[in-house]
Amino acid sequence: SNRMMIYFVRHAEAEHNVKEKEAVQNSIKRGESKKEQEAARKSILNNPVLRDAPLSYRGTQEARLSHTSLDDLMSAGDSRYQPPKVVLVSPLRRALMTATLLFHHSESKNKPKFLALEILREKRTGLPCDERHDVATLRQEFPHINFDDVERGLPIVNTGEDNTRVKARTNEFLEERLTEYLDNEFVAVVSHKGWLREMRHTLKDRVTDGSLQADFDIDEWDETLYKNCEVRVAEFSWGSSRMLESVVSRSVENAMSSIVACPSSPDRNPKDIVTFNKSESIGEIDTEEETEEMMFF
Repeated sequence: SNRMMIYFVRHAEAEHNVKEKEAVQNSIKRGESKKEQEAARKSILNNPVLRDAPLSYRGTQEARLSHTSLDDLMSAGDSRYQPPKVVLVSPLRRALMTATLLFHHSESKNKPKFLALEILREKRTGLPCDERHDVATLRQEFPHINFDDVERGLPIVNTGEDNTRVKARTNEFLEERLTEYLDNEFVAVVSHKGWLREMRHTLKDRVTDGSLQADFDIDEWDETLYKNCEVRVAEFSWGSSRMLESVVSRSVENAMSSIVACPSSPDRNPKDIVTFNKSESIGEIDTEEETEEMMFF
């Protein structure tokens, strides 16, 4: 197939995100400047206890809500939206835990293959939260996930890489790695805000040079950041030479709305379909004003 439906996911809230927000809020209470708030945030992140931090309690709840929302979409009777056959995930624990909560369920008959890919990891800042555990530890904690790719150590991701290098990784993923899975019509990709941001920048470059058509349901999509545990459904289409030609991206809620409005599902009563607004359910902290320097990865 030259088409693939991809569920793009940013990991849910992790423990270091909680500590960051607390540090900034305490700095604000002290009446400190933006510069001082950023210093407080960075100081917290240097704590070695936060190495490869797990999800927070709230993050676990976010992931469960997203699973419910995805399950509603995939069971709504529309063949366009089916469970992923392959889940590609960053090897950092916050992403591994999110992928597990969303897509690994004991009651499922056809479980997807889980593959951890080094190319999907967050920008390697050198901070403890962006340093993963060794493969042996991760294999023990996540026995259902294949870490062979991570064990090979390619691509080499150097400490202190900048956004340009992360963007190059997203381009390499789109050109060389994603197409390896074209035999699978339904795939999930679980990564990070910085990585997903740079992937959108890569797609935007291709739209600008005329090689790609993109249809998003959000304004300024190339500059809009993924929120914690946000899931987006994107149909990717490749041409005969395996060049990516088009991307159609929707929120889960809008994908669900299209099913409700579609006459091809006469058995589906719109009243049966429950969508949710995560920000209402969990009290999402508004991070729209985050600057490039102040980003909760």
